[in-house]
Amino acid sequence: MAKKPSYSFSKLETDEKCPWAYKKIYLDRVPRAETEPLVIGRMLHDLAAQYLDRLISAKLQTDWSFAEALTPQEAPADVFDIWPRFFNSFILPPMESPGVELKLAFDRNWKPVEYFGDDAFFRMAVDWTYRQGELVVVQDWKTNRAIPETLEKNLQLRIYGWGVRETRFPDAQEILLRLHFLRYGAEREIILLPDDLAMVPDELEKRITQIESRKNFEPTPGSFCGWCGVMAHCPVMAQAIVPVNILYPTTREDAVKAATLLLAIQAMDSELKNNLKRYVHENGSVPVGDVVYGPKISTSYDLDPKEVTEFLLNEGGLEQGQVWDLLNLTKTNLETGLRKLKRKDLIPQVLALAPSKPTERIGFNKVK
Repeated sequence: MAKKPSYSFSKLETDEKCPWAYKKIYLDRVPRAETEPLVIGRMLHDLAAQYLDRLISAKLQTDWSFAEALTPQEAPADVFDIWPRFFNSFILPPMESPGVELKLAFDRNWKPVEYFGDDAFFRMAVDWTYRQGELVVVQDWKTNRAIPETLEKNLQLRIYGWGVRETRFPDAQEILLRLHFLRYGAEREIILLPDDLAMVPDELEKRITQIESRKNFEPTPGSFCGWCGVMAHCPVMAQAIVPVNILYPTTREDAVKAATLLLAIQAMDSELKNNLKRYVHENGSVPVGDVVYGPKISTSYDLDPKEVTEFLLNEGGLEQGQVWDLLNLTKTNLETGLRKLKRKDLIPQVLALAPSKPTERIGFNKVK
């Protein structure tokens, strides 16, 4: 008997990003390759879950020795950089009814069921949830390199809020959805209200109907290519780059060819970028799926430490000890430090003190 189809937000997102990848992964059951972003994300999620379980069960706010012992022997370099930064700054907040790595599932009528049950139609995994008085908190760990300025009440966030409310806190009137970006220790938050969650099942039905009625599964190259895990089978990549046996070598002969190709690519890299930059300057940006190769303007500031320090002490009203932490005067450090001090209002005034110089970087940028 054929297995009944089931869904998750990850499946919906894969179809949205690249229908061809969705077909390969979920319909044709082609195994996904272990891409580095996926490995980093999975390892850090596992480490965070083990650490939370320890703190909650032992009723501790921190346990650095335990966290240090969790550090894997082998992992991508990013894991060794991100993990200690996280546990050295993390303090478990006061909470009620905590849940870590919750596996939630719903049947065809959107009623809660067992996660691995035959009637599970839609599944989700929630990194961490708990209650603080009347407020329900849902926290999701992110390993992204990009941090949005603000959060939108998109379907993924509302799915988490809806799932937690339906299974654990049915009387919740406010759900704080918090994304914690592990690379930077930064967080973004948004409040979800009952009206935000009311239409989640209907929206999921619509997306699932689109998938089930789809006849055409065309590949869509873009930012998702580095994550899909089936790029070796992609017809677009095969035409644009190299044959599958070279991209994923299994014999010594193929490995030699792959190494030779890598050497050639490194030699071509500079020339290719220069030629593309010349084309962009003459003809404009080049769209590729959901990214675009084109100019991005950034502004650098020649900040004078003495002038900035005097301004923050005299005009900004900051204490001397607060100012010392800001003296590694890059624009990013300055903005981060003043945000932590809840003095974002000083940022434009400080930047106005310094000569500025716009610089242009041409590369791949996310389409807004």
